[in-house]
Amino acid sequence: MNIRNYLDRIQAVKQAERNLDYLSHLQKQHVLNIHFENLDILNKKPLSLSKDSLYKKIILNQHGGVCYELNGLFYHLLKELGFNPSLMAGTVYAGNGIWALENGHLFIIVPIENKEYLVDVGFGGNCPRLPVPLNGEEVRDSDGMYRVKKDETLSLFYLQKKTDSEWETQYRFETPSNIWNLDNIYPLCVLTETSPESKFNKMYFLSRVTEEGRITLLGDTLIIVKGREKTKVKLAEHEMNEAVQRYFQLNL
Repeated sequence: MNIRNYLDRIQAVKQAERNLDYLSHLQKQHVLNIHFENLDILNKKPLSLSKDSLYKKIILNQHGGVCYELNGLFYHLLKELGFNPSLMAGTVYAGNGIWALENGHLFIIVPIENKEYLVDVGFGGNCPRLPVPLNGEEVRDSDGMYRVKKDETLSLFYLQKKTDSEWETQYRFETPSNIWNLDNIYPLCVLTETSPESKFNKMYFLSRVTEEGRITLLGDTLIIVKGREKTKVKLAEHEMNEAVQRYFQLNL
């Protein structure tokens, strides 16, 4: 994996310090420049989580990917830059009391200066731009706040986002001692690709982070968030490819 090519792809600088500021810079540049997309799944092209395959797809061919791919490759970058990341699996909250596939989301935990931070570059439209400390401290993003809330009784952590007046749970995960890797997460990646219950093999799901908000294509609906403003536009079939090219630099 060529680190210089990777950093160029995300328009990031290389520096010697392995501190929170640099980790924040890398995470923000990653989510601004590499987008969440499920086109390979829709095209029934099996995903590979090998480092070489991820590097070729995302860096050389300049595609995006789903959480397993984006966080999987970012994990390798952080390791090669001298950080000490760990992969972690979480369960996404679908709303109305419903949880998605158990441990079906992959993200990263990074220890820095005696604190641990949740780092995620693969959560689509709700992806934080900055590391979120596991100790409950709040982090301000451009369209809301993030925090990790711990349930002491169940030893569970919850990533939460506050956009208006209430905190909304994004996903939950167990104590950081429950370490995952790309081999034992792979069967869940296959389920995400193939399961009849997966939403990722049924409709377009493309999402990108911008400086001021988010842009998401969900099915045939284009959702643009700019600060506190949100607009939704239903696209006709002939408008879909143009929108994907314009907003995500990809072709359907």
